[in-house]
Amino acid sequence: MDDSFRMLVSRLGALDDPRQAGKVSYPLVEMSMVAVAGVIADCDGWEDVADFGRDRLDWLRRFLPFENGVPSHDTFARVFSVVDVEQLEACVAGWVEETFTCSPHESPLPDQPSPTGESTAATLRPHVSFDGKTMRGSHDRIQEGSPLHVVTAYASGPGVSLGQTAVAEKSNEITAIPHLVSVLCLTGCIVTIDAMGCQKEIARCLREARAEYVLAVKGNQPTLHAAIIAYFDAMEEHEDAGVEFQHRETLDKKRGRVERRLYWSAAAPAALTASGDWTDLCSIGMVISERTENGKTTREVRYYIMSLENNVQEFSRVVRAHWSIENSLHWRLDVVFREDESRMRTGHSARVFTLFRKIALNLLNQERRTKRSVRAKRKQADRNSQYLLEVLTSV
Repeated sequence: MDDSFRMLVSRLGALDDPRQAGKVSYPLVEMSMVAVAGVIADCDGWEDVADFGRDRLDWLRRFLPFENGVPSHDTFARVFSVVDVEQLEACVAGWVEETFTCSPHESPLPDQPSPTGESTAATLRPHVSFDGKTMRGSHDRIQEGSPLHVVTAYASGPGVSLGQTAVAEKSNEITAIPHLVSVLCLTGCIVTIDAMGCQKEIARCLREARAEYVLAVKGNQPTLHAAIIAYFDAMEEHEDAGVEFQHRETLDKKRGRVERRLYWSAAAPAALTASGDWTDLCSIGMVISERTENGKTTREVRYYIMSLENNVQEFSRVVRAHWSIENSLHWRLDVVFREDESRMRTGHSARVFTLFRKIALNLLNQERRTKRSVRAKRKQADRNSQYLLEVLTSV
């Protein structure tokens, strides 16, 4: 068994089992392994996972005893609806930190620009996006329960989900994000969050975690938003007063669509830093995006606050990379893993299964020998046990 796979099995084996010890026929570590391997191999629900386990029982016994075989889908659903889901999430976050050698907990090298003005790949500081996603199929209309909403931290460089936490009923991401920060190692990372996360407490907890922040600013912070808009509107006046604005422009052409982006950054004005309300606020940024498609041009302006020193190259890189959590994680969960179609609603079942999906996607992303899509890799893992093992041991 590969070391990384052994570490995952070891951590899953340390989970507290909610069942009475004398009545456990199917150990939790065995059930967890079946779930992880099954989700890699194109399983999208507990019935699929149970069928996979029975079909591959001899193969599974190469790694764990499975003395009583594999349980029914009802047992999978029942056990994982009552498991200590926060302990499971912490276990997986610890495994990610131990396993993914290119993960962002490593101390970064100083960011030095190359002669062309671009940061070199060897010196880029690790980037992590925080964003929430609602699992629409988990909405229980009969019990009038809200659909499950999960906040995930995603490392854009290696394409790895670092951890997740659920937003409590009648709450929002503002309270969930600090909890997730507290269980992750973010030292040296640059963390980007959309406007919901632009909160003084979130900025403070990120800096206490020794991470840098780049937070989008919108109307939920009206005073801050207005001040930044006014500052950039008076750019010429401030330049005359000696303020250094850094600028960068990019142009992308793809499939008949042209996207032009203008990035501006500057040191944060004293009016925003004097109170100290925004911990270590150091610079501000503006992005103007113009998209032309089918002869029609749309324009959007976004504003940011940052704990980073004024560096438009770094700013533009992480702002653009932030959207990888939508394109590379959330989109794949919905389209490839059919997450929004899932009707899991009992206990923690939906929250646990989305965690297994992210473990599976982490491993599928690291398997690079096969130059195929994630969807194709899942189908190949379903057909070929040797390839499934390669994915499980790909790190």
